[in-house]
Amino acid sequence: MTTQLSAHSVCRYLLCLVWGSGMFSGVAGAEAPAAAFNQEGYRLPPFKAPVTAPLPGVTTLDDHAFQALLESPSVILVDVYALPWHNGLFLQDSAHLTIPGSVWLPNVGAASLEEEWVDYFTTALDTQRKHAEAAPLVFFCRADCWLSWNAARRAEAMGYEELYWYPNGVDGWQASGHSLAAVCPQLPAHAERATCEP
Repeated sequence: MTTQLSAHSVCRYLLCLVWGSGMFSGVAGAEAPAAAFNQEGYRLPPFKAPVTAPLPGVTTLDDHAFQALLESPSVILVDVYALPWHNGLFLQDSAHLTIPGSVWLPNVGAASLEEEWVDYFTTALDTQRKHAEAAPLVFFCRADCWLSWNAARRAEAMGYEELYWYPNGVDGWQASGHSLAAVCPQLPAHAERATCEP
């Protein structure tokens, strides 16, 4: 009887060690399971959930650090909040409120992008950088939003530098007592026409 209990205890101990070491975790340092990410390492839906994975090559900003960065001469704020797209049109039925001065690039934080959306993303970032070559690129969405994590990770994989991620996003900005501004999405080249007025 003593031998059986001892063997059972050893098995439980080993199981705890394996679990604690993260061997059941799909991404190193992340709490989300492997099934939550595609083969390229981008988060799959649902995107509204606590963001737990690390973001190598991108500086994470809390509310204080974000506001301090805004004191820089030029900062490029990139809102990646999603917006339905159908037959060449963004389908928007209400104003989108965001951090003032931001450019809104919907849907670039998806788990995978078709080539036309990759072109949309890179063209928009390159255009912003033409006006301020070394300006920090700050990606954000709402709080607990994997879209901004995906977008920042994608920009890093594409070779962009001076990348920042503000995980609290619009919610953190507003909670800090700041006002929001209405903005229209930047149109991709494959858009039929604009459907938004500021």
